[in-house]
Amino acid sequence: MTTVAECAADDGLLIALVTAMTAELVVVYDLPVDAQPPPLRPGTRYLLAWDGERAIGCCAIEPVEPGVYELKRMFVAPDARGSGVSDALVTSSERLAREAGGARIRLETGARQPAAMRLYERAGFRRVPNFPPHEADPESVCYEKPLV
Repeated sequence: MTTVAECAADDGLLIALVTAMTAELVVVYDLPVDAQPPPLRPGTRYLLAWDGERAIGCCAIEPVEPGVYELKRMFVAPDARGSGVSDALVTSSERLAREAGGARIRLETGARQPAAMRLYERAGFRRVPNFPPHEADPESVCYEKPLV
């Protein structure tokens, strides 16, 4: 059974999952091998998904403006995909953002990630015009969902 819990930004298991996510994106988007995700703002909160004692997924919610959070760093270990882990992370991230006063949650994913786009659409996110800094990036696909 999957459980989701908040963790610290410097949690080693979170860092390992973000490293795996980054390595995967390097291949998918033909990025430089030393590519790193940009740092997140203060106030960002992090979640880990667990299968027993094994961390199998992660995400973060970053405050971007009053009442708006952005879902970031969404990743599920390849061998855990298709088991509902991503749904549990999305649901938990929405709850966490709502509890923090969020009225809306948004996200950016890539056009080369159709499974991610299907996940977000299934979760009730609706595609919106690309928001900064993604407005001129043809690979970016942006979504948003009201939380209230």
